[in-house]
Amino acid sequence: MGLFDKIRSSPRRSRRSAGTPATEPPTPPHSTGRDVTRKLPRAVLARIFDFICPHAFDHSYETSEDSMTDGCMLCDMRDLAHCSQVCRRWYPEAHLLLYTNVRIDTVHYCELEVILAAKRKRRSFFDRNGDLDAPQVRLELFMRSVRESRDLGKLVLSLRMPYMTREANKSTIARTISVLPLLRYVDLPTGLFSDEASCMTLKQELMASCPDLRRMSYRHGAEGSFARLHEASRWTNLEKLELSGLHIDARILRNGLAAFVRLKDLTLEDLPWLDDSAFEANSTLPPFPALELLTIRETPQLTANGLVSFLSATSNREALQDLSLASTGVLPSTLHRILAAAPQLRNLSITQEVSRSFPNEQIPPLKSQSLRLLHYEITSEVETHGLPPAANSYYTYLISCLMSRCLPSVRDIYVRDAQFPDTLLLAPPPRLFGGGESGPRMVGGLSQPLNVYSKGLDELEWNFTPYEPDCALGHHGARTRPVSFHEAQLNRSWGGEARKSVLVGNGFGGFLAVPEDDDRPQSSGGYKRASRQDLWR
Repeated sequence: MGLFDKIRSSPRRSRRSAGTPATEPPTPPHSTGRDVTRKLPRAVLARIFDFICPHAFDHSYETSEDSMTDGCMLCDMRDLAHCSQVCRRWYPEAHLLLYTNVRIDTVHYCELEVILAAKRKRRSFFDRNGDLDAPQVRLELFMRSVRESRDLGKLVLSLRMPYMTREANKSTIARTISVLPLLRYVDLPTGLFSDEASCMTLKQELMASCPDLRRMSYRHGAEGSFARLHEASRWTNLEKLELSGLHIDARILRNGLAAFVRLKDLTLEDLPWLDDSAFEANSTLPPFPALELLTIRETPQLTANGLVSFLSATSNREALQDLSLASTGVLPSTLHRILAAAPQLRNLSITQEVSRSFPNEQIPPLKSQSLRLLHYEITSEVETHGLPPAANSYYTYLISCLMSRCLPSVRDIYVRDAQFPDTLLLAPPPRLFGGGESGPRMVGGLSQPLNVYSKGLDELEWNFTPYEPDCALGHHGARTRPVSFHEAQLNRSWGGEARKSVLVGNGFGGFLAVPEDDDRPQSSGGYKRASRQDLWR
């Protein structure tokens, strides 16, 4: 009987619930106000849309992998497309940004990708949508849009896509760029830079349809294309050029570079034949172009003499702002010559493996009033049979230059010595110019705030240590005890916490860092360590 009673009572409860009116939350009143965006200038609207879709304002010439922004780029582009549909006032600016710097990504970098991936894969017997290539479909849709409307093609300045997409869709890329006459940058397959047969159609289309290209690379196999550059004016507005693994001579190099009158960024990599003669002045060859950024890697025959000859020209000396050297014949002990010849240099990077210690003769210090960023990554062999590594003497020379106030504008330094921050802060004052005990002592000290990024040979992350300048002399000429906010942001193995210390004399002319007493227990009985990684407690 209990079962029948339960069955009879169920409809009654449903009827009672059906007769009871449902209580819904009241809808908020619709308020209509003045649209203040109608009075905003177009530049202000574009600036607002910049925060909605940041990559739409990316006018650099970097690849898709190197130009990623925080967040989900596909969602940002979708939001910008929705903004173009709000009103006629917003449409021109949003529409222009949508097609200026186009980016095709593989996936959504948010939780929406999980939902979309499940929708793309139809769970049926034949599983017809299981192999859908989303970036390829997006590229084909973009190609159809610009080919059906040539006005859209004239808006596109850059086109970025994933590596696998550009490698597997050469014909689609060729059909797309054929209607993009103002294109400045496009992600291209690797074979195009080496003149592979599978990419010749794409390269011919690129030369015919995109005369305003701003970045190009020539690698091993493209020697013939580079040698013919001076015969025809092609890509005269090129700003960034990369040469890697080419087997050419200095004459072909200078003639090819002369074809790019607006070249600003040059990268020379894996050119073992490149020597000082390629940079020296020669009346029979075109002059070396004035560059703002010069990167040289894997060129063992190039020395400081060639770079000094390059900087002897006034136009080159005033234009160069960024110089990067890696595995070249330029010795760290000759960097002072380059800095003396480059008064506008702001960033300097040298990566070198040394086998000998710093020379014992008196080497002038590194002097520059304009240098702000210094990558001084000197390494040597770890196994030295009990002797100190050869790289230590090079970092001693760098400390001498810093403490002698020869680099007053430097704010950031990157070194490959894990002990460099402590050596700079605690060690006794080293002798200048590598002169040993007979060399002159340095005077002064750090006169500017300095950020030191150090990393050992067995470390993967940079350790950050900020420094403050030394305390000035008091009113009576007495030096107060220096205080350093030595906040080294340690890596994860140290717990990621910073340490604060004050400096006291160590009895040898230097200083010793001890932990601050603020908020510290006076005895071990009054406080327990929260974790094993808290080394100070």
